[in-house]
Amino acid sequence: MSRQDQPRPADKIAGDLLDAADAAAEIVARGKGAWQQDRLLRPAGEAVISRIGDAAAKLPEQVQAAMPTVPWDDIRANRVLVAHIYHRIDYEILWETLARDVPSLASEIEA
Repeated sequence: MSRQDQPRPADKIAGDLLDAADAAAEIVARGKGAWQQDRLLRPAGEAVISRIGDAAAKLPEQVQAAMPTVPWDDIRANRVLVAHIYHRIDYEILWETLARDVPSLASEIEA
């Protein structure tokens, strides 16, 4: 089995999730006005949500089971939305996800 075929360790995946949460925090720190006016922030927010969903899909089941309050299915579904059904994104909801839900996820992972 090549190195590429081996699954990444859970701690590395958790690190990816935390890195994405840091990126979300940077977007949110710019403020909602910037979110509404700077058209580049919205695709950046989509990318953050996509990265979080991708990493969540790679977390081993036992790691996910250890955090039962995290809505893993919703996180993975959001990735599908931003990656494939982007024309239906509600940017107000995406902002709330970045501002409220992502920090909550980061707290769960850090714990």
